[in-house]
Amino acid sequence: MSTLNAYLTLNGNCAEAMNFYKSVVGGELFLMTVKDSPMKDEVPEQFHNAVMHAALRNGDFNLMASDSMHQGPVNFGNSVSLTLSCGDESEAEKFFNGLSAGGKVVMPLQETFWAKRFGMLTDKYGFHWMVNVEKPM
Repeated sequence: MSTLNAYLTLNGNCAEAMNFYKSVVGGELFLMTVKDSPMKDEVPEQFHNAVMHAALRNGDFNLMASDSMHQGPVNFGNSVSLTLSCGDESEAEKFFNGLSAGGKVVMPLQETFWAKRFGMLTDKYGFHWMVNVEKPM
């Protein structure tokens, strides 16, 4: 079975963002900077402290990221949302409250016709999240 993972590109604050996400969801965080990679001699020195690759894993939660280097600044849009499916309402509350800290709540966490709890937010790094607890079908 294949899996789909989210990969975030940030404007030089990847390590900060991934540590923030770890504080919310827990798990293990792997960070590799350019200077710690085999590619350090191929990348301009100004990017040596940039994160080349980061991965946060906690059970089925898998979030990857890096800093933008050669492509120029990242322009954040509203065409992609990260969806966090939670096992129960208390987990959803914890993640929603954590991710919305310093960000903006778009739709408060609430019951809907399709979910026990559903809410939308933009976190302090500009990423769009949906937090969901499914209703039994």
